[in-house]
Amino acid sequence: MEVVAFGPSLHDSDSYFLVSSYKDLEDMQRSEDTFYGSDDWRKGPREAILSLITNYTTIVLPPNAAGNLSKKLSDMETATLAKTDSEQLSELNARFIKNFLNEDVESHNEIIHKYFVCIESNGSIVDRDTYMKNWATDFRNSGYTSFSYGDERIRIFGNTALVSAKTTYTKMVNGTNVTRHSVYTDTYVKENGRWWCVQAHITPVKNN
Repeated sequence: MEVVAFGPSLHDSDSYFLVSSYKDLEDMQRSEDTFYGSDDWRKGPREAILSLITNYTTIVLPPNAAGNLSKKLSDMETATLAKTDSEQLSELNARFIKNFLNEDVESHNEIIHKYFVCIESNGSIVDRDTYMKNWATDFRNSGYTSFSYGDERIRIFGNTALVSAKTTYTKMVNGTNVTRHSVYTDTYVKENGRWWCVQAHITPVKNN
């Protein structure tokens, strides 16, 4: 089968399109029967791929639609070059950490929502004004000698998203350099086509 185009849908980051071309309906049926009946498919990626599909829809377009379809496919391929919501959120998460390390208030102010609050590891709730005022000195006052993050997880629910990750940091405690961890979950909302962090929640990981 000839694959003409494929990629993520513009309306939903969890939906994808695949466009194939055939001479006619008989050619389509014959081609699909051959491919989906082959050992390469049935004993290959079939099970793994089908387990990821919730539902699918097949649409057949007539040959006389080819002219308009060609332009639409070109537009779709161009549009898919734009970053997905998951990619945007991952970049914002990286920027969040970078801003902390660099104590960059100006850059951080561009991703923090006007109604932002931070729930600290001790349970206290910090409003946006206090949070941004402290941001200029938070890293140097933390006592960290190193700081990194991993295990990033992004979940999107319409115009709301949860971004979580595990941090690893070292600091001096009673003259000894110790390594500790915390887990944070940042809540983002999408307004006017862009994501804003509206809440940060930090949870310390207890050492065994």
